[in-house]
Amino acid sequence: MTSDRTLRWLLVVAVAVALGLPGEAAAYPWMIQHQYTTCSQCHVDPSGGSAMTPYGRAQTEVLLRSRYGEDVGEPGPIKDFLFGAVPLPDTVIAQADIRSLLIPQPGDFRAILMQADLRGGVQTDRVVAYASAGVVSDGARGARILSTEGRDNEFITPVLRDYWVGITPRNGLLIRAGRMNLPFGIRTDQHILFTRAVTRTTTNDDQQLGLAVAYEARRWRAELMGIAGNLHVAPDRFRERGYSGTFAYALSNRAELGLSSLVTSSGADVDTLLPTTRQAHGVFSRVSPVSKVALLGEADLLLTHAGEGTRTTAVGGVLDVHADIEAVQGLHIKAGGEFCDPAWSDDEASATGRGWAALQWFFAPHVNLRIDMMGGPINCLPDTLRPTGFAQLHVFL
Repeated sequence: MTSDRTLRWLLVVAVAVALGLPGEAAAYPWMIQHQYTTCSQCHVDPSGGSAMTPYGRAQTEVLLRSRYGEDVGEPGPIKDFLFGAVPLPDTVIAQADIRSLLIPQPGDFRAILMQADLRGGVQTDRVVAYASAGVVSDGARGARILSTEGRDNEFITPVLRDYWVGITPRNGLLIRAGRMNLPFGIRTDQHILFTRAVTRTTTNDDQQLGLAVAYEARRWRAELMGIAGNLHVAPDRFRERGYSGTFAYALSNRAELGLSSLVTSSGADVDTLLPTTRQAHGVFSRVSPVSKVALLGEADLLLTHAGEGTRTTAVGGVLDVHADIEAVQGLHIKAGGEFCDPAWSDDEASATGRGWAALQWFFAPHVNLRIDMMGGPINCLPDTLRPTGFAQLHVFL
């Protein structure tokens, strides 16, 4: 039985890689459909997902939002912070993000403030400083500044997601230290994807303190981070230490293939309370076979060593394959499938999968609406197949 499951995983990994080969990545990794294989042009973080640079803001107006028949032209001050009401020096980065989530379950209608952050920093030719802080009403426990133990789940609590200082001794090279997003796999704002949640590499609250080196050349980009732990987690035995890294090569302006690796250890895992070493090693790919279409895939091997003395080892894997189609400018149709099994076993008790579809509409300057339908569990746990729907509204200033 075990050999059959191993063969099945080899097949699904091969499919994931094949979807990434020809014929961010950024928080929107599907931007490869606009021939963007790197992230540093549009984001302060070299692997994407942070506040946008002035160039990135311009592209949200030129490439992302619906135009309703109007000429694209130059975006003008509407692209800037607060729609240009407060002019900023070229070296200053400022952005406010508000993201809310509605879950319209019958009898359990919920509205969640996922993000209300102020992001900002200074970016010169040789020095970069950046920080992001805000409040949430639920989730983001790894980024919370104050404990909410004993409080209502919807208690508004402050979060400090990332803060770092870096230097660029030469073009393409960034050395930085602080609390940062982990470089691993496809960088995306979809933090409930199995590939992001199981590897603990979301941009929501999985940032870690450490030292990172990123380098970007014409066709390839790489980043390696030494992890010193999450200071928002206490006591110290719960803090993971190790490394995380990624390497990606652009086969063309429309195709990228990458590798990721992560190894961390802690005196007590936050879930099992056992001394644990986690490993994740995988491949990812992004390809745009034709204009306005992006195919993305990631497959990761999971190794978990837990316990004291003679440790038990669990071997598993996680897979994500999805597509993004821009039907008309500003309106995106998405669909994907995921599979997760953190511990391969003969009885397959830990394996689960799900499919999902979504519409995302950038209908106005600095605003987009996303509506998702999902068939399957929210977490990587065996569960009955049940449909779930939710809507997200994202506003940035």
